Amino acid sequence: MSLSALIQQSLAMYGLAIVISMLVACVIWGIVYAISRSPVRAKPAPVAIQALPSATSLPPAHLAAIAGVVAHMLGRYRIVHIEDPHGGGVWTSEGKFLHQTSHAVRNRWR
Repeated sequence: MSLSALIQQSLAMYGLAIVISMLVACVIWGIVYAISRSPVRAKPAPVAIQALPSATSLPPAHLAAIAGVVAHMLGRYRIVHIEDPHGGGVWTSEGKFLHQTSHAVRNRWR
């Protein structure tokens, strides 16, 4: 095969890759356009939030206001897990230690 034939073949392959990429981009654009034009679903009805008893002496009106604001901010999502913020420090400190010492210079020949 001559050099000019190789160049023509490589240009044909690049052209084919460009055409396929453009077709895929158009298909993705069409899917996004179709989804954006679909009818909007009605918002779900608000759900009553029940507050659990807590150790603090927060007035019920304040607790209801806070719960209402949280429910409004989260929308249709819900809180799945609540954890003590100071409970997971061991894992993060161990990970930081391993990462920072993985590149340490070691003198093995002493």
